[in-house]
Amino acid sequence: MADEMTKLLAREEIRDLIKRWCRAIDRLDLGAIRDVFHPDAYDDHGSFKGGVDALIAWIAERHSSIPFSMHAVTNCLVDFLAEDEALAETYCIAMQKYPVESRGALEALVGKLDMPADKSLDMTIACRYVDIVTRRDGCWKIARRTVVFDSVSVVPGVAVPRPEDTGWVGGKRGGEGADRDLVYQILARGTV
Repeated sequence: MADEMTKLLAREEIRDLIKRWCRAIDRLDLGAIRDVFHPDAYDDHGSFKGGVDALIAWIAERHSSIPFSMHAVTNCLVDFLAEDEALAETYCIAMQKYPVESRGALEALVGKLDMPADKSLDMTIACRYVDIVTRRDGCWKIARRTVVFDSVSVVPGVAVPRPEDTGWVGGKRGGEGADRDLVYQILARGTV
């Protein structure tokens, strides 16, 4: 029973790791992105292939003009390859908004688009994270990630009012202090 309980706890830690990736990428928290990978990890994001430092630099540049990003993960199957190594296959739907000035970043990711160059674009990707995760010093982190793109859809962007203009709390990417996303403000304060 202890072995099954250990696996159950490890599965939950690994699933939490994947969700922390989603928060980090969507809030553009580069330090938190680094925290989900082992220092010598390798990432294959299609148009990007490399180590953690290069991944963070690529994300910082590519996402610098993307005002909205949301990664929603669903199915996450964890298969143990060894006591301290597992394969995690996680389904993900990623949605992002690309203003006109970000078109190059989008085309570098999905290829040349046959759409008007003067319009913002909305992208939805159905993908899977195929991660080799390992436990080192008691902590599960990603050792190798391959993003498998299953489907990509790009449509003309839809202009909507800023959430703040209609009474909603708007999501934020990056920033410090009061300019950070509400979740980070609450975590920094330790209370609502």
